[in-house]
Amino acid sequence: MIDTTITIGNVAIHEPVTVLTDCIITAFCFYFYIQLRKLNKDIVIDNWSIFFGLLGISTLFGAASHGVFLIHEGVGYKTIWLPMQVINGIAIYFAQQATINSVLKNSKHINRWKKSYLIQFVIFVIALMIFQKYLVTIIENFIGLLPIMILHLKAKDNYNKKIGYGFLVSFLTATVSISKFTLHAYFNYNDLAHVLIMISIFIIYIGIKSKVIS
Repeated sequence: MIDTTITIGNVAIHEPVTVLTDCIITAFCFYFYIQLRKLNKDIVIDNWSIFFGLLGISTLFGAASHGVFLIHEGVGYKTIWLPMQVINGIAIYFAQQATINSVLKNSKHINRWKKSYLIQFVIFVIALMIFQKYLVTIIENFIGLLPIMILHLKAKDNYNKKIGYGFLVSFLTATVSISKFTLHAYFNYNDLAHVLIMISIFIIYIGIKSKVIS
């Protein structure tokens, strides 16, 4: 990857576009969190708001990891990168809880879903600490978010389908990250993935807000 570091005063910012797009995602997430807290009417909306809040915090850690460290290795980098991944995992857990209390609330297997989500999170954290590779997070996102997407797409309500479509868009980010498809040195695969995440969380938020209004 070409070094795109810029210097402002005496401060060097590595991967500036990646940092910028991370900050935009963080702003979106915090805005969605605040708006949903204002509209909060039940445990489902509460869980979704926490999902956005944690996702925003995780992404803020991501901005720091990309901006501060040119080489993504070492103890200093891992002290930011590992918490970012764990917080992202907790965010997924709350998205799962929102799903349990909405589209799965009448399922006869609801207790199995609850146990599987908790076991999945514990295994994710253990695997992350052992391997410390982004592939662990990609697998966690796939296993955690795929059922959420399918369950919402299969729901009868349009607002649930919107949430499902939002997560469908999010799966495109994994394709971009794995393929490392880059349009330009200053707009690499991370930046493209971040744009897709922006679109994804916006669609999810619209679906959740539609649920509240309905």
